[in-house]
Amino acid sequence: MNQPFDIRPFRPADLPAMQELRQLAFRPVFQSFRDIVGEEIGERAFSDADAEQSRLLETLCGTGSGHQVLVLTVSDEVVGFVTFSLDEKKQVGEIGLNAMHPAHAGQGLGAAMYAFVLERMKSAGMKVATVSTGGDPSHAPARRAYEKVGFGHALPSVSLYRLL
Repeated sequence: MNQPFDIRPFRPADLPAMQELRQLAFRPVFQSFRDIVGEEIGERAFSDADAEQSRLLETLCGTGSGHQVLVLTVSDEVVGFVTFSLDEKKQVGEIGLNAMHPAHAGQGLGAAMYAFVLERMKSAGMKVATVSTGGDPSHAPARRAYEKVGFGHALPSVSLYRLL
């Protein structure tokens, strides 16, 4: 990490920047999905993916969502965010929707953000942490960042598609 950063709680004024970086970070992911399943299936199956994810982020940032939201800033600019939840009964913390601005990817900032969340989870009494990600090539950077902070046990999952 070459540049100083800060991780702090989400503020409502952060949402536009978070939406912009979410869109930038996930554009190649949604294109990867289309490339994998083909344009005809992709157009139907993923036509609303960006809008759905935008609404999800708004919901996660909303009061009473049950999720905590943190932003990572560099020079006071929001360049990453992470949502997470804590299940106190099961003692399981889950990292949810998160993104890093592509211009800041590959610098260890994502791993630092996840390590920060894992420490929060541990301090809150969680015994297990979980995160879900795609197995396609566009998710390889996310998988590397999760592995850097110790995630390793994985349950494979496959989504199958076909035209009708």
